[in-house]
Amino acid sequence: MHKTPLQIGVFVCGAGAFGVFFRWLQKQLAFENGLAGRSLWNFVVPLSILAAAWIFRRFVEQFRDDRCHLPKDFHGALKNDRLLYKMARIAIGALMCLGAVLLVLTSETDPNVGFLRVLAAAAFLTGLSWPLLLREANRDPAESKPWLLCLYAMMPVLCFVIWLVYCYKLNSLNSVIWGYVVEVLTIIVTLLAFFRVAGFAFGQPNAEKSLRLCMLGAFLCLMSLADERQTGLQIMFFASAMMLVLYAWIMTDNLVQGEAPPAPEKPSDGFEHL
Repeated sequence: MHKTPLQIGVFVCGAGAFGVFFRWLQKQLAFENGLAGRSLWNFVVPLSILAAAWIFRRFVEQFRDDRCHLPKDFHGALKNDRLLYKMARIAIGALMCLGAVLLVLTSETDPNVGFLRVLAAAAFLTGLSWPLLLREANRDPAESKPWLLCLYAMMPVLCFVIWLVYCYKLNSLNSVIWGYVVEVLTIIVTLLAFFRVAGFAFGQPNAEKSLRLCMLGAFLCLMSLADERQTGLQIMFFASAMMLVLYAWIMTDNLVQGEAPPAPEKPSDGFEHL
């Protein structure tokens, strides 16, 4: 029998707790005066990431082996009409908005204050639009506006694109790779996770990649909490982890037993397919 949504959520959060502990030990034991030296933890941290990625892949393969599939339409894949889902999406969205507000309030003296304000604005819009996106999944498909779904779905992607550019700008002269590589990897994987989930709104779904990336992105967001950064960014990382955990929970809950319907033929024109 495949894993239940609760098991998936608990396992991802538990794995993230181990991840943040390993990263914290690496920061404490492998760094001296801001420089990374030789340490066992420089191997433990990447191995833990690879192990988590492999386990999450096995979860998704188990769903396939049990002949479970996720509906390819947006409303079927992300339906979340229970009260618990409503409370969770509102709370997580509010948490993301809180992180954005704190980032603005605490970055007045930061040399990159302009960039941080842009990032905070994108994060605040993400916190507002993400609960609305999940709410739209509960409406009748005929009542939903495709362009609005696409707009909501792209806000987290835009936020993490800006975050990735900011991270690159901040560490462009940093020679200590271990000081920022986990954060960069986290931002990239989380960006890809939101991008894959946005595929349901854009009519280009990939359930297996969406599930794997949501679980791995949540794990990495939690691991990155061991690094030092502004409180607002920490809250945004935690809120992003909870978003991806809830995505994985919802998609697991919406799995359907039986053979998946055949995939529609892809248009021959590449631009049209994009």
